[in-house]
Amino acid sequence: MSLDEKMILLATCFLFLPYQIASVGIACILVQAFCRHKLVDAIKNQTGAIFLYGFIGLELIVTILYSNWNGFGNTWLFVLIGFYGAYYRKSITKNTFEKMCDLIIILSIFAAIYGLYQFNQISIANGRSFLEFHIFNSPKRRITSTFMNANIYAMVIDFVCVMCMYRFVKNDNILCKIGYVIVALFNFFVLYLTGSRTALLPFVLIFPIFLYCVRWKKLFITSIVLELCVCGLVFLKPTLIPRISDMSTFASRIKIWKTAFMCISMYPLFGWGPQTYKKFYPLVHGHKAPHAHNIYVDSILSYGVVGTILVLAYTFVLNKEIFTSNTRKENPALFGMMMCFMAIVLIYGLLDCTLNIVATGTLCFIILNSACMYKEK
Repeated sequence: MSLDEKMILLATCFLFLPYQIASVGIACILVQAFCRHKLVDAIKNQTGAIFLYGFIGLELIVTILYSNWNGFGNTWLFVLIGFYGAYYRKSITKNTFEKMCDLIIILSIFAAIYGLYQFNQISIANGRSFLEFHIFNSPKRRITSTFMNANIYAMVIDFVCVMCMYRFVKNDNILCKIGYVIVALFNFFVLYLTGSRTALLPFVLIFPIFLYCVRWKKLFITSIVLELCVCGLVFLKPTLIPRISDMSTFASRIKIWKTAFMCISMYPLFGWGPQTYKKFYPLVHGHKAPHAHNIYVDSILSYGVVGTILVLAYTFVLNKEIFTSNTRKENPALFGMMMCFMAIVLIYGLLDCTLNIVATGTLCFIILNSACMYKEK
């Protein structure tokens, strides 16, 4: 393996550490790439660079003009992810990509074990035993593993489960296939313990989407039937989903969205940059929250119409690369994984914003940029 390939695997390990360490670690990798004259050329040839860095430049200007210093810091996270994505595209190979996926799956085991340890500590501290599997409503009493909060960890688990499906298809070793199934089930169990209801919604679609993309028609039909059965079971017995009876969080989201739309009506073109809601709600005595808890609302709120158009333009160019790769049918399983990642982001985004952090943002960004391995030279 080349040094650049080793750096990609090292950066993958950083993603499972606290975000402060992960950010510094990836920044150091980018510095060494710059010193070896690997980074500038990668950025110049990055797909959709004009839209991506046009958006980032706009947000830097907007956050400075409105003294939105939290958003200013968040924009530098976009810079970090964008630069790493360019370096990743320049250095990734098909063999390294498979190794990276396996590494993420292995690291998820350690993250899940730490999550179980947290769950045990929380249960004991609140007078309950581990085996009661009681999930609290309070965000401070829910497991986060090495990530910032339970919802971010839940999204990481969603991504890992999709990777397990991908590697199950790509690896011909029967013992490895069994291992991927076990790891996926283990992560799903920990996902249940996070109490993140929104993170369970993508599972209604990701199995059928993936099976359709890899052309397993019989399993595709079977998955739809099983999904309908599970939905019917949940409808008959709602308590199967943790915290489903707690509607207080949804009521708070309605208040948040009302405040967000008030800000959108006042600053429709550019917003105030990332973390606009956090800066705006105290001014109008709105509901306290770090963001708008909806990726669609938060995009218009924070980036305005102009910034959102730049994001959509970049997404369009990237999707063109992804679908072009699929038309050549070079790796249907990879295409299926990318479609599942998109589904997770779009469904999860209905009730939360979990991409504004290095782990989820970087992981999603590099997977959606992985079609570059099959791009015609």
